[in-house]
Amino acid sequence: MNDYKRFEIDFSEAKSISTPSSQIDFKPMDPSKLDLIWGFTAPKQSEKMSGPCAIGTVLHYHGIGWNHIPKDRQGRPLNDQFIEAIVRWSETPDLPGGSMGTSPPMVLSAFRKADLHASWYAGNNVVDTLQIIQLELLQGRPVMVLINHGPVGQPLLLEWQVIYKLVENTIYTKQSSNGKGDQSWSLLQFKDLLKMDQPELSCSIVTAAKD
Repeated sequence: MNDYKRFEIDFSEAKSISTPSSQIDFKPMDPSKLDLIWGFTAPKQSEKMSGPCAIGTVLHYHGIGWNHIPKDRQGRPLNDQFIEAIVRWSETPDLPGGSMGTSPPMVLSAFRKADLHASWYAGNNVVDTLQIIQLELLQGRPVMVLINHGPVGQPLLLEWQVIYKLVENTIYTKQSSNGKGDQSWSLLQFKDLLKMDQPELSCSIVTAAKD
């Protein structure tokens, strides 16, 4: 049985990337503020938490959270309490089987619950997906990405990360399993990580924007 069927993912909201007939008109923001993004990490002895951590990272970047959660000296919510609140509020992770943990539709649901405009792109080619990522970053918005660490032909080994920078053919992400939360990939490495044996799930990214 294919992993995406075992996961029982609803692909009805997965978007295809269409090439616009004319140049996209947008006002680039200062992407340098993305350098200040804070990545949240999985609490100890927790499993399949890359989804909630990535959701929390994006929400916190957009200034969304809860006042009752204790803050550190920099004014950031304490990691474990914040992620535990994300888990309760978003009802993630929602997938008991496989390694994904949190399904893309649940990521969409969480962002929309926070009044963000969210879109899930999947099943597209790598070049078009990278163009969407670059466009989002130019507008000062981080992007959630589903990465496959598993070798080709082997079971999927999936993890949600948050892309916050693309500079000189290097992609920078926040990773929940990394104590410092930082990860960098060459563009060639990153292209391979986007690919999966299930074409419907390949190149899965979720964008989120405020009004």
